[in-house]
Amino acid sequence: MSSDAGVAIPIAANPSAASSGATRSGGAVPSAAVPFDASPIIEGIITPEAVVLELETAGIASRVFSGAIDAMVQAVIFIVLTLLILLVLSGGGGADTATAQAVAGALLFAVIFLYPAISEMATRGRTLGKAALGLRVVTIEGAPIRFRHAAIRAMGGIVDKWLPPGGLVGAFFVLGTPSRQRIGDLLAGTLVIRDPNRTALPIGFWFSAPPGLEPFAATIDPTAFTVDQYTIVRAFLMRTRELSPAARYSVALDLATRTERVLRIERPAQVHPEAFLLCVIARYQRRAFPNYR
Repeated sequence: MSSDAGVAIPIAANPSAASSGATRSGGAVPSAAVPFDASPIIEGIITPEAVVLELETAGIASRVFSGAIDAMVQAVIFIVLTLLILLVLSGGGGADTATAQAVAGALLFAVIFLYPAISEMATRGRTLGKAALGLRVVTIEGAPIRFRHAAIRAMGGIVDKWLPPGGLVGAFFVLGTPSRQRIGDLLAGTLVIRDPNRTALPIGFWFSAPPGLEPFAATIDPTAFTVDQYTIVRAFLMRTRELSPAARYSVALDLATRTERVLRIERPAQVHPEAFLLCVIARYQRRAFPNYR
């Protein structure tokens, strides 16, 4: 179990303000105790300084195994569809070799391209192989991918996985890029991460509302806050000391604005964005994990 004790991190009202007595519109904003947690985070965004908050990218082993599962699924789909087409053609008097080869080639391309593209679009970044290994594809900002991302990844996958020497190109890129991206990921602007829905979410430390803001925090209903959104805010609060004052304020303001829209509440003018996020995450933890403490 954890406690409220932590490292006191003053909250600046703007990038250049003094930490302890800073204001947003005349009112003092108290500092907050933000405990440090070194546990891995599984979802994220990119700060103005290009600091990822924080994506636990999938390793080469899990990606190879998920790719092998997908390859087997694609092989089964191709064999079944080929047999069905041969039955149809044989029932209609048969087809010459050239026609059969053309149909097989078109079918092979469709299976290689459409299976990952449609699967990842329909399931928010997962194929059967990725679901089995607890992986998911997201954009580099941590958002769900769209069809264009899935389609570009699938086209890049033809080079990464299928062209000779058979997957080594993709493996070299995954091993050689900082974010473990293959060609399709680099072209589409995506990452393969460990799925937040399959990975145990570490609580680590218990957040508390800043002193003096407890009554305001008690009015917040965090019901609409999702696990992914909680993880992003938690990641930011755990990394504040690694950011410059300007980047810290910018990200806090952006996350606070998004959170206001999600929860349909208005942040009081005297409440600093970072203090507001602390209030929200404190309320979320007490609602989502009532038996934790």
